[in-house]
Amino acid sequence: MKYAVDPESIEAYRMRVYMLSQELKKETNPKSRVMTAMYLAEAATTLARLELLESQKIDTDSELSVKMVGTAQDL
Repeated sequence: MKYAVDPESIEAYRMRVYMLSQELKKETNPKSRVMTAMYLAEAATTLARLELLESQKIDTDSELSVKMVGTAQDL
């Protein structure tokens, strides 16, 4: 099945964290707030890990670009 946004993507987790934070603000039932906060914490943790992986990928790509430019200048 195709989705507009892959449910495991960084974009999906950003959206999930945003929506859960909005839901938590509006929720008045203490038990529902607890569950929403737990879902938010889990989604935020996953998002943090995905953001870290993304930043490492960008760092690696920029290091490769610098090395390739340096190699081209050596010619």
